[in-house]
Amino acid sequence: MLEANGLASWFKEEQQKTENWYLASSNPYQQSGWGSTPARWRCVREVILTAVNKNGSFLDVGCANGLLLESLIQWASEQKIQLIPYGIDISSRLIELACQRLPDFTNNFAIANALYWRSTTQYDFIHTLLEYVPSQLHSDYIQQLFNTVKQGGRLIISSYSNRSRQQQTFDVVQYLKQLGYPVAGNASTQEEDGWILTRVAWIEKR
Repeated sequence: MLEANGLASWFKEEQQKTENWYLASSNPYQQSGWGSTPARWRCVREVILTAVNKNGSFLDVGCANGLLLESLIQWASEQKIQLIPYGIDISSRLIELACQRLPDFTNNFAIANALYWRSTTQYDFIHTLLEYVPSQLHSDYIQQLFNTVKQGGRLIISSYSNRSRQQQTFDVVQYLKQLGYPVAGNASTQEEDGWILTRVAWIEKR
C-alpha cells in the first residue's frame, strides 16, 4: 500500500502526464486522450453505450474535456435514449474545457480526485477507467463508485488499448470477478484482425 506522501506524488505525476499530452493541442480529440480520427473515435467509444439501457444521469469519472460525454449524449439520442451528463476530473484545466463544451451543464462538473471524491447524489450510470488509481486500490475504488450508483443503475468500467504502443486492453470481466464483483454484462469492439480496441463490463445495483 502506498503511504500518503507516495499516493499524493502518484496522483500529481499522473495529472501532469495527462495534462502534458491532452493540453498540448487545441484538437478536442487529443484533449480527450484520442490520437486518431473522429470516425475511429466513434468506433472505439460507442461500445460504452451497450451498458446503457434507459434514460438517466451519466457520470463520467475522469471526464477530461467532456468530449466523451458530448459524444455519448449524441449517440444515445440516436437510440432514443436521453442522458444527463455529469463529470469529474482531477485537472481544473480540463474541467474548464468540459464546461465550455457543455455550457448548459456547467453545474454538473467538478474538479475532484476520483479516489477521495464523495457525492451526495447518486447516478443511473457511472463510467470510469481503473487506471485513475493505483492497482492496489482498485477494489476500494470500485466499491466507492458502486455506492454512488442508483438502485437499478450500473457502474461501467472500460479498458482501452493503444495499438501504436502495443498496449492491449485487460480482461475487465475476469478482473472484476477476481475482485469478487458479479458482472451483469460486457461488450467489446475490435479490428478486423482481432485486435481488441475497447473492453467494457458493468456491475448492476439490484
